[in-house]
Amino acid sequence: MQSAKIFLGIIFVIYTLTILITIIKTKRFFTTMFLNILQGICGLFAVNLLGQYIAIHIPVNGWTIGVSSIGGLSGVIMMLLCDGLMI
Repeated sequence: MQSAKIFLGIIFVIYTLTILITIIKTKRFFTTMFLNILQGICGLFAVNLLGQYIAIHIPVNGWTIGVSSIGGLSGVIMMLLCDGLMI
């Protein structure tokens, strides 16, 4: 169980660095960052809205909004995987 947490943490750090490097390389830093945050938050609320019908729920708090903002849709998918693995 501990190794799964470490593995997912490493994947999240690598993904976050990749996102930040991509955002910095584009000439539209704030536009790209804003769209990434918007996609993540909309994805989080879509999962909770549709999750009522298929019994999937991610609680909305500061941590989940932060992860979905930084990670975008991939952050939401990672939280779903963590919820599915019960980490």
